Order: sequence, then structure tokens, then C-alpha cells
Amino acid sequence: MATFVLVHGSWGGGWVWDRLRPRLEDAGHRVLTPTLTGLAERRHLSAPDVGLSSHVRDVVELLESERVEDAVLVGHSYGGMVITGVAALAGDRIGQVVYADAFAPVTGESAFGLLPWLEQAFADSPGPAAWEVAPLSPDSLGADDEGAAWLSSRLTPMPRRTHEEPLGPGSEEVLAGKAVTYLYCADQAIFKDMAASAEKREFRVVALAAATHVDLLTQPHVLAQELLNLG
Repeated sequence: MATFVLVHGSWGGGWVWDRLRPRLEDAGHRVLTPTLTGLAERRHLSAPDVGLSSHVRDVVELLESERVEDAVLVGHSYGGMVITGVAALAGDRIGQVVYADAFAPVTGESAFGLLPWLEQAFADSPGPAAWEVAPLSPDSLGADDEGAAWLSSRLTPMPRRTHEEPLGPGSEEVLAGKAVTYLYCADQAIFKDMAASAEKREFRVVALAAATHVDLLTQPHVLAQELLNLG
């Protein structure tokens, strides 16, 4: 039995894994799906100073409180920023790391720095407060009508600092000693450069030709198959 810790991306919450979670649990695994500070049911905690380091701490504290010793740590999209920071602080609690069409930064990199067009997209999508950004349309991220409706019904704005704050030090050394998989939605190519970088870092890279960025959430068999087949 493995313990999967699934970390959601921008504007989401632990709920984005509702379709995937039963597939992993039915296979006998333990699944933890934290909601990051300031999002979904933790929306009331949103504040200008909530950034990447806040979200890294969320997951580190979860691993500690749940006494997880050999996590399969999975991050989707922005969740890749978070799990990379977690690896630096809690590497002894992590067995494998999986980037699911996600940011895979190194020390000093931010989400905006890795995808410069995203900063402009955020500027064009202001949130209810000056320091927040509203969700992008799931349609633009490859969702079909049903999936877009499901996601849009629960996405929440998030602090801009999460994408501005650079990754702290220490993750490169930890990840070099772990089994790391990068799942890349090749047809959509949002993270084409990230997948190329992952290959140079000698991560295991798997191209998912028939999946879009949000299919990993809305079509759970796609990601479930990859996770259940991990060595």
C-alpha cells in the first residue's frame, strides 16, 4: 500500500481529486488531498502575504502530522512548484515524486518566471482584491463542456504572490536521489519546455498524447493508470 499525497494547482482545492481518489483507494492505497491556504474551503485564509512558501509549509505539516514516511508526492500544474519546495524540507518523508503536467522549478525560479505569458494572463484576470487573481477559464486549458462546468463551479481566486515568490534552495539535491516522473500532456504543450528540462535532469518523462492539462482531473483514468503503474 502506498500513500499518495495529491497537491492541486491554481484556483483549486483538495476537491479537484474527487474523481481520481476513489480509483487509488479502490486499489488499496491511502490518499491525502490537502487544500492549500487561501483556496476552496480555506478561502477565508487568503491574504496578500500567502505565497509559495505558505503552501509548501501546508504540505510539509500534513506529512508530519499524518506521519507519512514514504509518500508518493504528486503535483498538478502549480502544485509542481509546491511539491518541489516540499522535497527540500521533507525529503525523508518522500519516496517518489510525480509532476503531472506541472511546473518543475529549480532554486530561485517562480511560476511567472517559468511561464512569462501567465503573468499577463493573470493581469487580464483580476480577482476581487488587488492582490488576487481570478481563475482562468478551464476551456482554455483543454476541458470539455462537462469538465469545464465541474471545475468552474468551485474554482476560487488566489493570492498573486503564490506565482511571484521564487522557490527556496535545497530541492535539487533531494530530487537527484529520488524516483521522479514527469507526466507531460503532449498534445497541449503548455509545459513543453518543462518536460524538456525534466528530461535533461534525468527525470523519467512520459508523454501523454491523448490528454489535455485538465483531463488529468476530469478524466481520472488517465492519471490513475500512470500512478498505479509506478514502480
